[in-house]
Amino acid sequence: MRRGVRFALELARAYYWLARIERGLHRADLTAVCRTLGITSDLESATPPATKRAVLPRNTRTPVHACQYAVAHWPPGSTCLRRCLVLGRRLRHLNPVLRIGVRKDGTEFVAHSWLEIDGRTLDPESARYATLGAV
Repeated sequence: MRRGVRFALELARAYYWLARIERGLHRADLTAVCRTLGITSDLESATPPATKRAVLPRNTRTPVHACQYAVAHWPPGSTCLRRCLVLGRRLRHLNPVLRIGVRKDGTEFVAHSWLEIDGRTLDPESARYATLGAV
């Protein structure tokens, strides 16, 4: 299958799951949404974020790019949580774990979510945050 066609199919899948995710987040809690998507959520562990980057199989390149593109152009807005949920759904065969952390930025707290696979992070920014379980 040609690359453009493959990307278009992955993009359609990403938009489909983004719509389902949006609906789920308005109707249920995050743990239930993750369970529906086939993603493990680790919201209580005090284990610090992984510092080593995950290396994804080559065949995940197109789904990853399509998910990133879809989230960046999603009308309700691009957030790290939406990106993690849609990407986690597409990479569920790799058993991703959703993690959420916070950090203090001046006088405000900033929250961030990321995915880890086999104890390695997909987001190098995650090391700047304290996991929710540690807070």
